[in-house]
Amino acid sequence: MVNCILDKEKVHCKGVIMMERPVRKFYDDQLKTLEGMHAKLGFGTAAMLERSFQALKTNDHNGAQTVIESDAEINKLEKEIEYYVMRIIARQQPIGTDLRMILSVFASSSDLERVADHAVSVAKGILRVENLAPFDPVMDDVFAVGELAKNMLGQAIDAFSQHNVERAKEIAAMDDEVDSAFRELVDQILVIMKNQPETVQTGSAINAILHDIERIGDYATNLCERVIYTEDADIVKLND
Repeated sequence: MVNCILDKEKVHCKGVIMMERPVRKFYDDQLKTLEGMHAKLGFGTAAMLERSFQALKTNDHNGAQTVIESDAEINKLEKEIEYYVMRIIARQQPIGTDLRMILSVFASSSDLERVADHAVSVAKGILRVENLAPFDPVMDDVFAVGELAKNMLGQAIDAFSQHNVERAKEIAAMDDEVDSAFRELVDQILVIMKNQPETVQTGSAINAILHDIERIGDYATNLCERVIYTEDADIVKLND
């Protein structure tokens, strides 16, 4: 009978290494797969948001409908990530940085799915718009804050995939600008609605879109917070 000793990831028999255990490689491959799934969700959500804002700029109802229909794929991928996370935790029992990364992927996937929901909400708002002419004085600013929130999200996704803490902090600081523009624009739109009651339906739709944009900035900030948690093990609230 050959006596063998298990030593971490290798098996020794009579002082000779007989084989490399593939366990760690399999585990590393699982982590890479999970990060790839998360990146796919992030890119898919960002693309959906881009299409939604483009439809807003051009008042494109067909484009808005396409955004609404694309939400099912994002929901499906978010559920797949949830299942994959549960499977890794149950089978591998990760600790330390690996566990924090897995938990951050789990939490931020939910946030990204909510961003997709807001992209759908923007698209539905486009379908409710009747006449934008009375709001021409503010629409360029609405488009600009939407672009800022979209860029925030894209950069936050990049910072997450690159594990870049300093960049995450810089991106999160951009949310103050989104919040400030949101408040100013809502006030301006309310004034237009008060002075021209016939614009209430369209004005309400635009304000709802602005709320969506503001929340997208918040979710981008959440993503930045996950980067810091993963890398530094610090639970922080940015821009409170």
